[in-house]
Amino acid sequence: MINETRIEKFVSQQLLQNLQDIVIYQENDGSYKLFNAYTISKNPQKEYVVTGNTANANTKFYVLKNAVSWCIFDKRNKMYEARRITELDNKLVSIDVDINIHQNLFKKSKVTDDKLMYLAKLNEDRIKKKNIIRELEGYVTESNSWQKQRFNRKP
Repeated sequence: MINETRIEKFVSQQLLQNLQDIVIYQENDGSYKLFNAYTISKNPQKEYVVTGNTANANTKFYVLKNAVSWCIFDKRNKMYEARRITELDNKLVSIDVDINIHQNLFKKSKVTDDKLMYLAKLNEDRIKKKNIIRELEGYVTESNSWQKQRFNRKP
């Protein structure tokens, strides 16, 4: 009986550790916990702030799924990809601002040459945004695939 109890405690602790290493869940306060190592919370500026016990934590994102993908790549020690996700997330917000500015300038402009210039810039911004989104979607897809593999793995 004593040996069985010890084995049950060991198995339960081992299973709990394995679950903590793969689980992603939302706390009551709206923040997210990932892998028992990262926390994603929203600050007053509507940014998602990743905190954790790694040197690269304390990173800000504007899109939640980018923050989650960053955590997964950071956990996998894929630093180039994690840095790239951060860059792309920031560029996405920047390009959205550029699009709004160029749309407003296009609408307010009365000179045909100016309108054509703003329209060209607007189209260029939209192409840049499409490329950024495509690259980010690739990282998100890869991180989802990796996480699903971990869920499907037997402990």
